[in-house]
Amino acid sequence: MDKPKSEKTITIKINGKDRPFQEKKEEMQEKAWDPRQLDRQKKQEQTEFFASIQTAAGKEADDSFDWILPEETEDADIKEYKIAAPPKSPAKNGLSTLAKKFQGRNKQGFLTSIFLAVFFAVLLGTSFGFIMLKLVFTDQAAETVAPPIKETPAASVQQAPAAVAELETLTAYVVQGGVWSNSEAAEQVQEANSQKGVYSQSLKMGEQTFLFLGVSGSLDQAKEIGADLKSKGIDVFAKEVAFEGKAIEGLNAEEKKLSEIAPVLYQSLSKGAASASLGSSIAPETAQEIKNHSKAVNELQADQIQNKGLTSIREELLNASKQIETYQQAGDSASAGKIQEHLLAFLAAYQSLLQSDGQ
Repeated sequence: MDKPKSEKTITIKINGKDRPFQEKKEEMQEKAWDPRQLDRQKKQEQTEFFASIQTAAGKEADDSFDWILPEETEDADIKEYKIAAPPKSPAKNGLSTLAKKFQGRNKQGFLTSIFLAVFFAVLLGTSFGFIMLKLVFTDQAAETVAPPIKETPAASVQQAPAAVAELETLTAYVVQGGVWSNSEAAEQVQEANSQKGVYSQSLKMGEQTFLFLGVSGSLDQAKEIGADLKSKGIDVFAKEVAFEGKAIEGLNAEEKKLSEIAPVLYQSLSKGAASASLGSSIAPETAQEIKNHSKAVNELQADQIQNKGLTSIREELLNASKQIETYQQAGDSASAGKIQEHLLAFLAAYQSLLQSDGQ
């Protein structure tokens, strides 16, 4: 229904008050329209319109007549009702949604089939690729050989607590070739003896340097060895020498045992050395003593003996023991000379240990 171009305003005077009909109509237009409410409102407006005309006509015929009309009450506010739009279903970004879009564009589903086939082919190919890659890395990790772990022997790891060893006073019977206040003079005589085929060992004791040419188990045997050397043109004499004992600190259990065995083994070896130097056989009891004490030294753990002085003492004693065995088997003078060399070197190491701080 088209809206009229120009609307006429009819004024109704009730109880001396002007009530324009158009104003009410405009107020009703501002309110929300409802189809059923609109029909009722139109009928009501038509009724009021004809009633207004009749009222105006009657008033013109008789102006003296006062119409008594009930006071018009304002119509109840018409409630507004907004028609809610139907909720939009959320878009689903899945394969089914993509498929429906493709089907909407291509009803035959040809493009959809191609897309799905390519998509699943790529997906399956990628999945298998990752699985195979993981298997390859797993096999390589399994084939990798761990580096060998070096295990340190328990004996080397467990260090015995430090102990104090008392080096006892060692009494030695030696053949002395001289004593000098400076080591240079002793070295010159030592070189001269070497040219005559006689070994000699220099030892510094205090402020003096001594030159020893042999050892013995007794003073008498030392004199006999000296007499033999004099026959070769070497001026010597036999004497007793005491190496004063000393407490050595910072030794472990193995080193302490060695410091206790060494003087005893030396005494046995010096007896055998004297017999060998004089060309005699070694007494069986002396040979047995040497064997027993040498075995005790061999049973010590060599890696535990870290003191340099004790290390030298151990080596010289074991070497002298081996030369004793060689002499017993061969009986040659060369082995006898080797025994004297190792025992003289032992005395030098023993004296050096006594003069040191136990290192």
